[in-house]
Amino acid sequence: MAELYSLRACMASHLPAAAFAVHVMHCVQAELIRFDPKAAVHVDRGDGYVHLYGEAQGTAFSVLLTNSEADEWKADGPYALDRYIWTELGKKGIFPARMTPYLRAVFSSP
Repeated sequence: MAELYSLRACMASHLPAAAFAVHVMHCVQAELIRFDPKAAVHVDRGDGYVHLYGEAQGTAFSVLLTNSEADEWKADGPYALDRYIWTELGKKGIFPARMTPYLRAVFSSP
């Protein structure tokens, strides 16, 4: 666990905000597809924004971040952006089916 946290902390410290946000969104994408193989989850990166959208657990969702918002979340800690995205998904009724090592790291880290 400490190694994963250290790796993520290093990524948060050294990657540009948009690249870090894309990485985080791909982690969320992988978990959503793991829990719902029929999920259609996409990550787009444009000029000044990063977008996670699709459908999972029968519900459409969209999480759009500007690069400056991604930078603010990144500064809050290595898993702060993950927690924000999972919280936004939860508001739409999309929840993890079970805890995984990744989700434990997301919800147990500061």
